[in-house]
Amino acid sequence: MFNGAALTALLLVATASMTAPLKGQDWASKARQDIASAHDIIRDNHPGPVDVSNPRFKDWLERGQLQALAQAKAATTESDYWRALTFYINGFQDGHLTVRRNGSVAQVWPGFLTSTDALGVTRITVSTIAAAPIGARVAECDGVPSTRLLDERVHPYLTNAGIAHERLLTASYLFVGEAGDRPKLMKACRIETGVGAPRRILLDWKPIDKADLAQRLPEAQGRVEPPLAVRQINGVWFVSLPSFNWWGDQAAKMQAMVEEVKRQAGTLHSASRVVIDVRGNPGGNSQWASEIASALWSDNAVLAITNSFDQTVDWRASAQNAQLTRASAARSMAAGLTEDARGRNRVADQMDAARAKGQDLFTDAELPTSRGLPSGYTSPFKGKVFFLTDMRCASACLDFADVVTRMPGVTHIGQPTSADTVYIDNVEIPLPSGNARLSYSLKVYRHRLRGSNQWYSPKVVWPGGQMTDASVARWVATL
Repeated sequence: MFNGAALTALLLVATASMTAPLKGQDWASKARQDIASAHDIIRDNHPGPVDVSNPRFKDWLERGQLQALAQAKAATTESDYWRALTFYINGFQDGHLTVRRNGSVAQVWPGFLTSTDALGVTRITVSTIAAAPIGARVAECDGVPSTRLLDERVHPYLTNAGIAHERLLTASYLFVGEAGDRPKLMKACRIETGVGAPRRILLDWKPIDKADLAQRLPEAQGRVEPPLAVRQINGVWFVSLPSFNWWGDQAAKMQAMVEEVKRQAGTLHSASRVVIDVRGNPGGNSQWASEIASALWSDNAVLAITNSFDQTVDWRASAQNAQLTRASAARSMAAGLTEDARGRNRVADQMDAARAKGQDLFTDAELPTSRGLPSGYTSPFKGKVFFLTDMRCASACLDFADVVTRMPGVTHIGQPTSADTVYIDNVEIPLPSGNARLSYSLKVYRHRLRGSNQWYSPKVVWPGGQMTDASVARWVATL
């Protein structure tokens, strides 16, 4: 089994930006061009349009295009172009079907960020100005309730409507704007601190550095992205895996991590508390996930679980998909993932054969060969083992969760994971305007144990606040 890189969270960050108009640019034409191109690429290469088990996908392919094209007609800035395009792609409710913006943009903020709490209240969670204290409620801005602002300005473009709790993450983009979009930015907000009467504050939108924003957004959301490392924090051992998306020169880092887990396995197995930590992990290649799981347990244990899954898929056969699959195989080979590379080349050959027969899909059957772990299996861990997730865990991170949560003695803690559809294994190509790239899936699982947009819910829920290393270690010590 192999899966392409899942870039969901990264692409969500990209869609938060809105850029100023550039002289001579016809953004309405560019928006219409890219929306129409995305429609045709998906129609001709994605399994969704020919998947009879999912009529909603084909319906949105056409209905959503009409709505997005109508929105595109009014585009006068790059921000308008981007909103029209992301409205269309986001409407598929598929975290693997995404667009990525080319280039960078100058972003602005009013000195604070918000999040939505469990009751749906918009509260300030990061602030650098006294007028907007942390914890204060943002009731409305420019006369529009904050809940409506989110529904108009954020969720149609950033939030997968099929994953209810994702709204809690994307809500933090409400007060992230673009320098060139100032006329459309909010002017004033009414906030309630719980002390005295509500007060109105004027919003002073100022530039914010990209790196600074990248640090403040997770803070606003209560998230922390740990380093790729095995480490001990206040007596608790952490195996921290913030990503499985390691390619090229970066692959050496993950290879070194696999070796480090193997080297430290004896210490981890005898520790009183071990946290398998995937905070911030948006996925990547599932072979890295398998190698880490094997280093923690054993090849035989991991294979007993993964071989109990029905991995049968249908691949979409097209000339473009065959070409891009061979390119993915070359990249895997360069990263040292030889098994993955061989599998991709085999699939490309089957795509060509299916096309020659006039078939849109071909089945690659991979039936279960195991019933799971044998009844007498004993975990090598002597102490307590916790699987820590936040809402970012997606794609290959979910494949990792499929295995880890089925190991004996493992307790899932933290926040609900993200989720994905049964469409998976991605490639990325540019759209004709040159302003964006489309990432789409090549295959559809037929009998996956997780359904579309189905997430894992923890047995022990994170009590709240920012998920720092120290706070997690203190919490785990009580479990």
